[in-house]
Amino acid sequence: MKSRRPTFVLLALVGVTSSASAQGLISPGAGPINRAMAGASTAAPVDFGSTYWNPANLSGLDRPEFLLGSELIIPSTHLTTSLPAGAINGVLPREGRYGVSRSDSGVVPNLATGVAFRLSDDSHWTFGLGIFGYVGGNVNFAGSETTPLLASRRPPRSFGFGPIWANASMLTINPSASVRLTDRLSVGGGPVISNMALGFSPAFFAPGPRDDLGLNTYPTGTNARAFWGGGFQLGLLYEMSEDWNLGFSYKSPIWQERWGFNAATPDLSARRIGIQAQIPAIYSWGVAYKGFDRALIDVDLRYVDYANAALFGESVQDGGLGWRGAFAVAVGGQYALTERTTVRGGYLYNTNPIPDTATLFNVQLPGIITNTLSLGGSFRLTDDVTMSLAWVHGFRNSIEGGIREEALATAKIDSQYDSIVAGFNVQFGGRPGADRRNRPAPRPDESGLVE
Repeated sequence: MKSRRPTFVLLALVGVTSSASAQGLISPGAGPINRAMAGASTAAPVDFGSTYWNPANLSGLDRPEFLLGSELIIPSTHLTTSLPAGAINGVLPREGRYGVSRSDSGVVPNLATGVAFRLSDDSHWTFGLGIFGYVGGNVNFAGSETTPLLASRRPPRSFGFGPIWANASMLTINPSASVRLTDRLSVGGGPVISNMALGFSPAFFAPGPRDDLGLNTYPTGTNARAFWGGGFQLGLLYEMSEDWNLGFSYKSPIWQERWGFNAATPDLSARRIGIQAQIPAIYSWGVAYKGFDRALIDVDLRYVDYANAALFGESVQDGGLGWRGAFAVAVGGQYALTERTTVRGGYLYNTNPIPDTATLFNVQLPGIITNTLSLGGSFRLTDDVTMSLAWVHGFRNSIEGGIREEALATAKIDSQYDSIVAGFNVQFGGRPGADRRNRPAPRPDESGLVE
């Protein structure tokens, strides 16, 4: 019989939502400009942050530039659980229990930084190096005798799991290059290198010996090093006309090394636990319209292929999560109020990949937010330096269902978040196509020689 691995941990990874974003566990944007437009950028090379979704946007940047952006995310997540009378062996508890607890998640930081450059002003090639926060979040539910699943395990009074904590954080390093094949068509791509730190308490994916009531015990999954992974991305940007752009990109799965933890049995004997997973592939399509005076609008459609990712797409019966693929639509735009001031806004809707059953699997970092609003703006401090700010709000969403770990018990997770994003874009170098024909002709010096 296969271990249930209960996927509790992987649902943990879905945690980007309760702390960073939407689309399950995938952050929907990078940097204050891109986040202000709800991540809509597959066909809109507005700044370096747009290369997060399409590496071919490197060729569409007005000038080489450096991006330094940071984000502070404030999640709000609640867990509501109930345990009816007789749920344990048909006898205990003697009275039904019900309670609500709030996660003390604090403020979660995120990062987006990188540089785009050309070897010469008239080069057809643009190179880039980005470091982006791709996954990140946490929950921190304190033990509570009034919330059944967070209560102590002291039968016949209580049958809980105690405090529940989780933390997950992934950075990706994206070296990339883009080449302008024609005046209208650019293609780009490069490897994606990931580094993830994560921990879980309890580690619900590794059930241990059963107690006297026949309920599983669970170790702590906190003693681990950071885990590496890798994949690649490809993109295309086609400028149909002065008014229209089309874009497409593909992010491959990020193949992860096995997540392993040095745990212990209830008698503190050493135990090695772990689980294997992939971060899912993502397909993005985009169209941008630039025909308005001083304005731009981009619409992105994305598919996050959880259904075919290791662990995520496996059935619950086989020890997987049973997730569905998630579709997302992002609409974003910007308008230049003056030569120095630009305002932006965007809206993201994505389907929820997580089934409404077995919701205990989602407690450790719920990824359930489906609607996100973004607003922001930029002020050009000099001809080369722009400061940008954005505010992002993920509207509260909830799921509810039964609990595999305790028959007849139910749990409801609800979550929302707000984030503040700030950063600077520093441009340098010339614009593409600034070749020798556009430079001043050389002048002779006093001797008649050309300088």
